Amino acid sequence: MVHDLSALLGWHRPGRARAFTLLTLAAWAACWCRFPPARAAAGCVFLLGLLAAACVDCDEMIIPDLFSVGLAVAGVALSLAVPALHEAGPASLLLCLRSGAAALLGLALGSALGLWLAILGELLLGREVLGFGDVELLGAIGAFCGWQGAVASVFGGAVIGACLLPAALWHRRIAGAGAPRLLRLEAPSGEGGRLGWDAQFPFGPMLAAAAALYFLAPHAWVDRILGQYQGLF
Repeated sequence: MVHDLSALLGWHRPGRARAFTLLTLAAWAACWCRFPPARAAAGCVFLLGLLAAACVDCDEMIIPDLFSVGLAVAGVALSLAVPALHEAGPASLLLCLRSGAAALLGLALGSALGLWLAILGELLLGREVLGFGDVELLGAIGAFCGWQGAVASVFGGAVIGACLLPAALWHRRIAGAGAPRLLRLEAPSGEGGRLGWDAQFPFGPMLAAAAALYFLAPHAWVDRILGQYQGLF
């Protein structure tokens, strides 16, 4: 299935397809080692969607609706069926409903946060800082991880981007334009323009990496910190 998905997305080169397969299998193995079966299965859907969205965004600087809107719908549906995504305890009708409500809240707040960041960034910087695909992806992250996961992914993605962007810029300047790219970068005037710190780059992979870390790693301390500011959200 993973190989078929990589072919469907156009990753026909053996090296790229192999990397996608290995990353997917590693993410799935982490899920099954970390969680009970029901939550692990739901997590496999989530992580596969994140990985596919990140890979397409790296290549095309766009996130297809299948991996944003589709992932958000899957997140709400799986939260109703697998309350362990949001609620601890044995499955019951009440917990299923509460888990579904938490997914809807995460979807709404995650996408709203992304939309406000996109609007404010364009007003302050005069250019697009978040595409609508990123906004939708944040909603999908919220559906699986709750509003705390969406907020943590924004800040975590910013930290990852702040580390990765300088490395990609220096690599591009040292190795030359013909070298394999660490990250797709475009100058504001177009891909052939002069690259600088205002270069445009896909933010989806950073969001996906931060969301995967939040989902897989213990994050009670993150939720406690964000809980002190939940009135803002």
